[in-house]
Amino acid sequence: MSEMKEVLKDAVLSVLPSLSPEVINQLVEKLMDQGVEGLDDLVYVKDDDILEFIRPIQCRKLLSAWKNQVLFQNYTVVLQPAEVLPLVPPETNATLGSSSSSTPTSSIVASTSASHSWPENFKVPWNLMPAGIKSAIENGLRPSPSDRRQMIRILADEIRKIDTNPSRSQCLTVARQIVSQYPKSFADMMGDKQVGGGYESVLSQLKVRIEHLNRRSTLSQHMTLRSDIGTTRKRNSTDSYGCTRWQPALPPGESHDSLEIKRQKLEEIHLHEGISGVERGDVYKLMEETYWLQRYMINATPSPTISDLKSKWPYLFTQRHVYGHFEQLTDKKVLRLLELSIQECGKIIIEFFKSKPTNDDVRSILSREENDVGAMVLLLLLAHFKEKLDGLILQADEFATPSDVQESVHLPESPRLIFLGQSLSNQRWMLSLEGEVVCEGAQPNFITGLAALFASFYNFNLQYQEEAACTLEFVQRRFLDINPERGSKTKKGKVI
Repeated sequence: MSEMKEVLKDAVLSVLPSLSPEVINQLVEKLMDQGVEGLDDLVYVKDDDILEFIRPIQCRKLLSAWKNQVLFQNYTVVLQPAEVLPLVPPETNATLGSSSSSTPTSSIVASTSASHSWPENFKVPWNLMPAGIKSAIENGLRPSPSDRRQMIRILADEIRKIDTNPSRSQCLTVARQIVSQYPKSFADMMGDKQVGGGYESVLSQLKVRIEHLNRRSTLSQHMTLRSDIGTTRKRNSTDSYGCTRWQPALPPGESHDSLEIKRQKLEEIHLHEGISGVERGDVYKLMEETYWLQRYMINATPSPTISDLKSKWPYLFTQRHVYGHFEQLTDKKVLRLLELSIQECGKIIIEFFKSKPTNDDVRSILSREENDVGAMVLLLLLAHFKEKLDGLILQADEFATPSDVQESVHLPESPRLIFLGQSLSNQRWMLSLEGEVVCEGAQPNFITGLAALFASFYNFNLQYQEEAACTLEFVQRRFLDINPERGSKTKKGKVI
């Protein structure tokens, strides 16, 4: 029985390597309770069987992989006393028929294998690198920015020969290999100290380059939309900046009318259950499935008002789906990335400003000793860039309701994060757009509020406000790793 558990765990991990051990254990237990006794049984699993543990997109990935018989017909499970080695390729292709018939199968197996295991065996092509890179690593020196950019281009091209769209974790393995091999040339340093794992800047450059190459084929689709009646609708390039699915194609088997029926179902649930309906599993599933229609309405010209969108998509303005829409739009988990970045870099940034306060406003912030590291970092960045707090954050009475806030606080058109109380730590928060409170936070935490604020710029095609543009761009590029080579979410020329 324990061997079967390990086999099923590996069957899950081979498709969703980032799942936590706790979720994997729960998933495997449920599969076995449902009657799964071997790998062949996985083709009979339905989304309702496992949807309580993972998100709809993750569920679809699993079921798609499991129902592709090639994954299991061309691998055998080898059990050894000390360990389980799942999905081991057979020694021969004798059962695959003639060479002509085996070609498609071989390519599928290769791509499946490459998508997960290739980073461990990837060899950095140092022989292809420019002379400046070779000289730098031989002498333990930092390469010039131009040589480093050329290195990243070559590296991205070589990786894409194996996997055209590698994940961040796969790129991370390659970045670690480079930094561990030549730390003097490539490790991230602050003075004499290595910053974090030392690989963040290499990883960021590599992932951005690959995303840039992959976006070229779909950029025209992001920049120009065509309505059902054939008219062309053009939008500002700022709208689609940093997005990977700004206006996706219709999902298979769906139409505008079928998605509209699902939207009306969401509206009906909200009418009967209010905002508390957001916790329902079918609401989460419907929101995922209607993403195309959400983008179609958001991207319409002329642009809809926030009030119009909220009336049609009330759950889109909840904390859960502000994050969820942003993830579908950008492939980035905004809250998780902010939490990790603050955890990894927050104290380093604070210590940097303590050692080198850049202006009097920074010194003033440091003297306050804000308890929340995330809040302290943001305040220091605003002070460093000489941007005012109210360009991003407002404060209101501790017990205020949304209507109280709208009556007592001047809410600008551009997004603002509103904290209820004198401190920014562990306080209730609200989000305002177009002068209206549109979202109340479910968690009284600074980072959850900042994540919702940041996601709103992308979700609703908004530019960063001039009053806080530099701080927002720093958060975007350093904390969330959104680094397109061209364009900006700011007004042209405002951020250097």
